[in-house]
Amino acid sequence: MALAEVPEFNDIPMEYSEHIEEFYSDDFNIKMKTNRTHLQWKHHEECWSTYLSGVKPEIRKPEKPKSAFKKAIMLVVVVEKLKGKRGIEKQSFFEDDDLLNHILIEEDITCNKIEVEEASNARFLYNKTTVHIIRDHRQKCLALQEFQDNARLIALFLQGQNIEREAKINVDSFFTTDIKKRPVTLGIAGRQLYLCCTAEEGTNDPVLSLKKVADIKEKQNEDLLPFMFYKKLGSNKYNSFESAAFPGYYISTSQQENQQVQLKSGNNQVFLQDFIMNPNA
Repeated sequence: MALAEVPEFNDIPMEYSEHIEEFYSDDFNIKMKTNRTHLQWKHHEECWSTYLSGVKPEIRKPEKPKSAFKKAIMLVVVVEKLKGKRGIEKQSFFEDDDLLNHILIEEDITCNKIEVEEASNARFLYNKTTVHIIRDHRQKCLALQEFQDNARLIALFLQGQNIEREAKINVDSFFTTDIKKRPVTLGIAGRQLYLCCTAEEGTNDPVLSLKKVADIKEKQNEDLLPFMFYKKLGSNKYNSFESAAFPGYYISTSQQENQQVQLKSGNNQVFLQDFIMNPNA
């Protein structure tokens, strides 16, 4: 099969010509093979060499390729011709952009800035509520004392029929990101009163009080923090309750009887900070 002759570099026109399509078309070779096979069967008694001299190949012009394909063909022809040319880098009649600017089209890309506000996750996630009887490690009971609109929790010894004064405590447990901590809220069962830690007016000292809350589960994050305590189980099997709003301060009872339950520093050696928890059946 004869190879197509590649023209010299100076003879290559820089404008596109439709003859390039014929130059790169395989239709001629396909037609020759088809005619040859057909005539071998139809005229097998004739000499192939005699017939071949009378064959007039028909060149069919293919469909006009797309513009991008034409330019790609032109680029391949030029690049192949430039291979092996010495000193070609010194010529400045065209640059790389001159070859590609008609094939690769630059388009403006519009970027839209989208601002996404990620909602902060809840610091505490409610788990469940259980009811307990809570006493200090000396067995003093917790009882609710009310006077007009004021309510407070006191610690005292109760026996006999007086044991009915002992308050039952709703212990609401929560999940938090720190798996080592067990956050809880402590409320009076049957009442909408919860232990709350706040700073004493005019000072930075925290105080413990009872505040009315319709539904503790509706409070979140900073609103829930004053009511939150971290329940810790010590090696002595006693529980302690550290304020989440005032780290280092614990629920404490006095050595004396009929005293209000308070919030004291963990370094305090006078007040009692260890408690016994018994589930209320």
